[in-house]
Amino acid sequence: MFFKLINFKSSLVSNFFSLVILQGANYIFPLLTVPYLFRTLGVEVFGLTSFATAFSQYFIVLTDFGFNLYGVQFISANRDEKQARDVFFVNVLISQILLFVIGLVILVLVIFSFDKFYHNCWLYLLSYTTVFGTVLMPAWFFQGMEQMKYITKINIVTRTLAIIPIFFLVKSDSDYLLVPFFYGLGSITSGMIAIYIVKKKFNVSLKYSLVSISRIEEYLRNSSQFFMSRISVSLYTVSNTFVLGLVGGNMAAGYYSAAEKLYSTIQNVYSPLNGAIYPYMVKHKDLKMFSKIFKAVVLLNSIVLPIAIYYADFIMLLIYKNVASISITVFQVLLGVCLVTIPSILLGYPLLGAFGHSKYTNKTVIISSIFHISGLTILFLTNNITVITVAVLVFLTEFTVLSLRIKGIKKLGLN
Repeated sequence: MFFKLINFKSSLVSNFFSLVILQGANYIFPLLTVPYLFRTLGVEVFGLTSFATAFSQYFIVLTDFGFNLYGVQFISANRDEKQARDVFFVNVLISQILLFVIGLVILVLVIFSFDKFYHNCWLYLLSYTTVFGTVLMPAWFFQGMEQMKYITKINIVTRTLAIIPIFFLVKSDSDYLLVPFFYGLGSITSGMIAIYIVKKKFNVSLKYSLVSISRIEEYLRNSSQFFMSRISVSLYTVSNTFVLGLVGGNMAAGYYSAAEKLYSTIQNVYSPLNGAIYPYMVKHKDLKMFSKIFKAVVLLNSIVLPIAIYYADFIMLLIYKNVASISITVFQVLLGVCLVTIPSILLGYPLLGAFGHSKYTNKTVIISSIFHISGLTILFLTNNITVITVAVLVFLTEFTVLSLRIKGIKKLGLN
């Protein structure tokens, strides 16, 4: 009876299962590589590489400039308009390449201005290669077209080929530069293959004649509100490892990152649902279906996450073999954060954004990011920045986001 209610040929279901497979790979790969690198590199060097990765995430947010949200919205709405799709794709690609160059200039200036970065300049430069791979990967196009199966196949193949050398060649902490090298190589390869598929499978014209300064300005302007949302989110996600690395050193960044990597992996379990439902809701605005999915997710979270919190020490020891108790405590706090963030994410763009309330959605994360930065500032001034206090602050910030979105949904009549 249940299977009769599901149209397995629908774009929503097809897109969802493609994203499930993709996130399954995204779930497995970190579970394979992160514990291995944690043990092989040691806490301090692992913390250093995590710090460099966190730093490169700022540039990923810069080059993305909100197109991963605005692009999905535009492509979904203009799916059958080839000319509009072609013009949008080419101009967005050029925009992101220009932003990549700007980011590279900023990175070089930072490296030559601060000893902490200059002493490990090759680590930061190699980590920056993943930014270029992200620029070349138009996930927003495939998501807007509800054809995520291509991204799934590309990522699984290229990421598998990228991590295999890590297990064979990274044997001690002196091999740490190989980690960003292979990650970057895999990212760039994925992007190049994706561009090829866009051109061949979807017949998107990549002619330079389609490039227009006015179009670039228009798309950057329209995407800027989404960019503000993304950069605000990064202030209370990526910034935590970055700030701990700056203030507490590589050891603190390593302890926090060990727990945060697992937290991110668990959170990403729901990314397929979020990625599939957003373009669908933009097009169909099916509030009843969304309500059923949302209730099921909240119920599942309420059962699974408390159990995971209780067995957090077992989970961490199973994965890392040997881990500090402070990382286990951080992991327990971050599992509690999942109870808040997962419903909060679903209430964001899949609901508020799909019903034309993107500005309010962005406003919730901007306000929360201000709250988070204020909290970090107070912790810094009172000399209380630790892995535990930062994790608790993350919970309070995410709870603020959820509260604001629930308030907005009631006010806007979407409840």
